[in-house]
Amino acid sequence: MLLRVLLILLTLTSIAQAGPLPAYLRDGGTRFLFRTFGTTCYSMDSIERGLPCNPAFIAKNDRKRFDSDLFLGTNMDYLSDVDDMVNGNATPEQVNRIFSRRDASQAEASLEAAFQARTWGLSVEPYRLVFYTDIHNSSLPAVNFIGAEEKSLKLQFSSYVSHNFYAGIQLRYTHVKFVGNYIMLTEALADDSEEIFRARTQDLFYIEPGFVYSWDDEVWKPQVTAMFSQWGFTDEKSEQYPVKPQGMLGASIKPPVGMGVFEVGTQVAVGTDTQHWQETVRAAMAYKIGILQLAVSGGQRDHSAGFLLGYKNITSGLSYWGQDRDSGVYISFGVTL
Repeated sequence: MLLRVLLILLTLTSIAQAGPLPAYLRDGGTRFLFRTFGTTCYSMDSIERGLPCNPAFIAKNDRKRFDSDLFLGTNMDYLSDVDDMVNGNATPEQVNRIFSRRDASQAEASLEAAFQARTWGLSVEPYRLVFYTDIHNSSLPAVNFIGAEEKSLKLQFSSYVSHNFYAGIQLRYTHVKFVGNYIMLTEALADDSEEIFRARTQDLFYIEPGFVYSWDDEVWKPQVTAMFSQWGFTDEKSEQYPVKPQGMLGASIKPPVGMGVFEVGTQVAVGTDTQHWQETVRAAMAYKIGILQLAVSGGQRDHSAGFLLGYKNITSGLSYWGQDRDSGVYISFGVTL
């Protein structure tokens, strides 16, 4: 029995390496939009919140707007402990609470403010806290975990080019302070675990161009979009926050309905992590009527649904996201001026 345990430990040690924060948690899109639409937010524009995922939509929509949003994700009880862990103040009791679960889990909270003008937009996210764990062996638990505190700045420029063609670019900067590792759970609870939770910092810079070709004069208002996401560089490489570009091609239509605005969209996203073509495709539907906005989307790996409800300058929303091993509910509170 002892020999078997030693062999398992040696095997885990030989293959153990910290994994990256999933791409959907590293994406630069407005939090509520991306959680609800996934990558289809780069090809759909009927529901607006913060800056558009695709910067080319700014010139197409041609409106001034200011949004501020508080976005809160699932497992909110984790966040205070995670904040202490990232800043080196976690007690053994807090670490025990964080790693007491034996399944994949995540938590997220952010505060963001965005201003959109006719040809440009600016977004500031002074605080975002995110936590992610992935259990690799339930019988002899080994966990890949990442806890991070982020600050981000986004600047978008967009212009009408010609013949229904719009082009834009997003310049994005993120400063992140994080702890992350691949460990046995017993290591996390050991007295000498300081090195495991030693924080690192990283600065990431992204240059993300986007394009839209739109037939707004047609009844169904079809449009084709393209986006190059997460293209950039970093001051220091890490396994937790890699620079892994994605190329995206999408389309959407707005079939006429009796009341409101109905939009159907699809997106193909190909990145360096892509293994099968089926995982690249995502589809979504959105319906906007009066103060209510509804959306649902899905792909091979996950699905989501959400709504936004506005009254005067106040907006609140809820989004559900799920996949095989994890799910969560996210709420948003915002002000629009």
